[in-house]
Amino acid sequence: MGHLFLRSGPAIPPDRSVGISMTNDKGIINFVRHTLGCTCPDEVFDQIECRDGGGRTSTYTQSITLGGRLLIYIWKTNDPSLVEAELPAMLAAGKNERDRRGLNRFRAVIATDDVDRIGSIAKQLFRDLSDKDEKVHLHVVNMHDVANLGKQDV
Repeated sequence: MGHLFLRSGPAIPPDRSVGISMTNDKGIINFVRHTLGCTCPDEVFDQIECRDGGGRTSTYTQSITLGGRLLIYIWKTNDPSLVEAELPAMLAAGKNERDRRGLNRFRAVIATDDVDRIGSIAKQLFRDLSDKDEKVHLHVVNMHDVANLGKQDV
């Protein structure tokens, strides 16, 4: 149960870079649809909520909620030992938040410069995780794919 996606190909070209701001929802839509491959209906993107991560007690650096349905945690790391130690807790926290808030789906994103190595570790941990369901997804993407998330447009 659950799904794992690895994306090690080239980052989105600069002219299609993603960004979050009060006025640039297209960046979020591009990231979710093209980088994560989500086929959410258009109305999901009518409400976009972006938050910084959970601070020192959390591994993820950013949280995005779309349309009261989809929860995304983004975690930027290149540390394999940290992934081994913290990924199960991050996945459990995301699933718990999804359920607590009555959302439909949770997508955890690990952004890294070493997609193959981190992806291999994440894949094994995800496979062995017993407390997941078909609405929990894990994506391992290139750090460049999230480089502009959270930055304001100028």
